[in-house]
Amino acid sequence: MTETLIVYYSRTGRTRMVAERLGAALGADVEEIREAKTRSGILGALAAGKDAMMSRPAELTAAPSVEGRRTVVLGMPVWADRPPPAVRAYLQTVDLAGKTVCAFCTHGGGGGRKMFAALSALLPSLPAEMIDFKRPKADGPDVAARLAEWAQKVRAAGAG
Repeated sequence: MTETLIVYYSRTGRTRMVAERLGAALGADVEEIREAKTRSGILGALAAGKDAMMSRPAELTAAPSVEGRRTVVLGMPVWADRPPPAVRAYLQTVDLAGKTVCAFCTHGGGGGRKMFAALSALLPSLPAEMIDFKRPKADGPDVAARLAEWAQKVRAAGAG
């Protein structure tokens, strides 16, 4: 077990890809938040946006433990300018007191500023470091470069 845990939720796989690459850059463990509800296809996406807008938490089937971790990195897509219901539910079940928390998000173009503001309202303190990725691609050089730079900031935040 490493001192840093990357916990993510992903509907389409983009956030998973960023989480896995960040995990490799940090030498960190990577675990997925899983929910009971299926959100695949267009109907799943519409229901996801509605649930996010209504601030409804999801029913989780997997909620990674942060016990023994010093730094927790939360990864999520942006849904209706908010964290997805699975992340909302996760934050209600986990105690992040005393942990360095960082966060990243993936999105299709709306940006993460509003989502990070909504996320901050769910946390005991603001995330130490935050970054967003617009339509990240596995082979995108911009993703690799930004992740490498951000990984250094996450390391520094966790050390401090």
